Amino acid sequence: MAAEHAEHWMIPLNGLPAPFNQVNADTVLMAWFTMGLIAVIVLMIRRNLQLQPGKLQTFGESLFDFSRSITTTTAGKRGDVFLFYIGSLFIFIVTANLLGQMPLRFIQLFWHYPGELAAATGDFNTTAALAILTLFMYFAFGIRAKGLRYFKHYLQPHFLFLPINIIEDVTRPFSLMLRLYANILVGEILSMVAMSMCPYILPVGVIFLELFVAVIQAYIFAMLSSVYISLLSEEHH
Repeated sequence: MAAEHAEHWMIPLNGLPAPFNQVNADTVLMAWFTMGLIAVIVLMIRRNLQLQPGKLQTFGESLFDFSRSITTTTAGKRGDVFLFYIGSLFIFIVTANLLGQMPLRFIQLFWHYPGELAAATGDFNTTAALAILTLFMYFAFGIRAKGLRYFKHYLQPHFLFLPINIIEDVTRPFSLMLRLYANILVGEILSMVAMSMCPYILPVGVIFLELFVAVIQAYIFAMLSSVYISLLSEEHH
């Protein structure tokens, strides 16, 4: 069933209490499509690895080097420990963001398909899940580096700061969640408004602008996640 603009395709889940009794089917579809596309590209790259890389292998190695530059900038060689997470996070977010504008917006612009598919990261549920995952990584890498001593930082500089330190740790990833969600959602809305106002020139300009925003927002989310994990896993923290 086609959805109106800014509405989700809902699938009811009988027997569960609200708000868990329905699923945003379009978000799930786009999230799985994003992961499937990444998996296919990775398999294509790994299938024919060579000492003298071709274009596809060069692209994959460039993504790896860029992801590693994020962790080394924030944590030095210690960042290699959580490179797998930061790299996966960046690649998923940037792919999801880009798919929301291209090819979906171009398909809608030139072929006028009914309903609407949007970037998975344009849904609050997706960005919330990424924020919770980053919060979990705080604890995982912090405890891995320090053991149970990790929790001592909540009592610094005095045990009365315990509530403030807990709130600080929780709000960091959720600020990333709101930033990513708001920027991608606004980009989706701007693209749709531009398409309704002008046939082609304005929408194309807005779409290419949002492609730039999509990359920048993925970089910011990954970079700040790396900063937070690095801070909380330092021995002297």
